[in-house]
Amino acid sequence: MIDHWSNMFRMIWASTLGPMGFLLNLLLGYIIFKYTPDSMKTYSTMIMVMTISDAVTGLCRVMTAVRMISAPSQLFVIFGGICQTFFDEKLTKSRFCMYWYALLIQCNLLNSIIMIFSYVYRAYVITMPFDTINQKKIQLLSYGYSLCHFSYFTWVYYMSWSSLEAMDAEISKIYPEIIGSNYTYSGILDLNAPSQIETKKQQHRSLVNVLLYQTITPLLSLVSVFLYVTVGRFGGSTVLLENLMPFSVVIVSVVGPIASCILIGPYRTALFKLWSSAVSMIFGVESRLRKNTVRTTVSVTNLA
Repeated sequence: MIDHWSNMFRMIWASTLGPMGFLLNLLLGYIIFKYTPDSMKTYSTMIMVMTISDAVTGLCRVMTAVRMISAPSQLFVIFGGICQTFFDEKLTKSRFCMYWYALLIQCNLLNSIIMIFSYVYRAYVITMPFDTINQKKIQLLSYGYSLCHFSYFTWVYYMSWSSLEAMDAEISKIYPEIIGSNYTYSGILDLNAPSQIETKKQQHRSLVNVLLYQTITPLLSLVSVFLYVTVGRFGGSTVLLENLMPFSVVIVSVVGPIASCILIGPYRTALFKLWSSAVSMIFGVESRLRKNTVRTTVSVTNLA
């Protein structure tokens, strides 16, 4: 069944959690840039990379709002986000939407790798507390790898293009009613094909890999991993499960900046300062408006 009531929840998650994750990560990025103490400058580079990556993830979720259809050797994605509004030609629209979904996967995979970098960094600092680590080298490693990462996987995405006719032929075996409909979709047709092992199979499995490496939200990640593997390998796919599978990737982009701001002392202090300043400014404006109203009332009364 291509039309299902659970499609609504996918759109709600995309339109709420996506922008929320984007804005929260922008806030965290500002806090990192402005309030990181000198003692954390080196380590904050890796936090900043993950923050930028999570912000892009939130944006990608708004653009795509995916529904994943998993099969033993195939993966199809139905899109429901803003990306559908950019082009009229079906194949161009499909590839454009798939780019944003591929970018989402790239960001989550990048976070996993940067997290491994951070483990190595922390282990080194703990075991060699008196050694000085060059901040520029860490920045070069983090930002340099990120640039190479996105360049490579963008090329991978380009090499993984399939024709619309081939996608239609395969997806019609699962949802024949999607052919000729207004839905935008794309797919990985043969994950086991030798020509696609380095391209599409990496994208197909990267979601599972990144979810397994998440340390802040392991329970949420395990939900997607369980659904992804179970539905894909043993069948029994339902529309509800297809819409639920990508959910934890979205929620992670929201939980990430919140956890960082709460768990890291300087960022927590900075967040409270920003919050206090915002509240003071709001109530300060309200107080001034009340005083002006009282003065105006008194003036009018005196004139009367």
